[in-house]
Amino acid sequence: MDFISGCCTGNGARTLFYVWENMIEFDNRRLKLHLLLNRASPWADVDSYIPYEGQVEIRMKTSAGLEIRIPEWVKPQEVHCNVDGNPKEVGFRGRYALIDQVEAGSQVALTFPISEWTAQETIGNVSYTLVIRGNEVVSIDPPGKWQPFYQRAHYREGKVRRAKRERFVAVI
Repeated sequence: MDFISGCCTGNGARTLFYVWENMIEFDNRRLKLHLLLNRASPWADVDSYIPYEGQVEIRMKTSAGLEIRIPEWVKPQEVHCNVDGNPKEVGFRGRYALIDQVEAGSQVALTFPISEWTAQETIGNVSYTLVIRGNEVVSIDPPGKWQPFYQRAHYREGKVRRAKRERFVAVI
């Protein structure tokens, strides 16, 4: 029997908020980006092209040094950075790309190859073949009996689908 427990729906929504709230952190003139997802904040706006392309753009609203967590499937030597269109040297501390002071109004672009691989997984008693691009499952075989899962071929085209939206910063 399929059902949703009452505690899980509330806790799931709360968990999504905690992830959103903590994906970016500003402290002591350093901006740390822990998760490469789209986000508006008082310090910077983040536009992620993942899983279409290996790119993230950060529009700075305040002057700060940057620390950007790089996904585990990216090799640090493959990361390239531009600030306002000019190449910028990137250092690393663990999985974090370190970028020296960036001025308010600047745009930082981090690019890297986005990898795709196949994995074999058993879920329940069923063996599945997953195609994963970045962190995203883009295909699964078998796809599902009644409703096919992970039919995301458009992520594999390498062309970002964007819609112009007005952004705002939520006051917490």
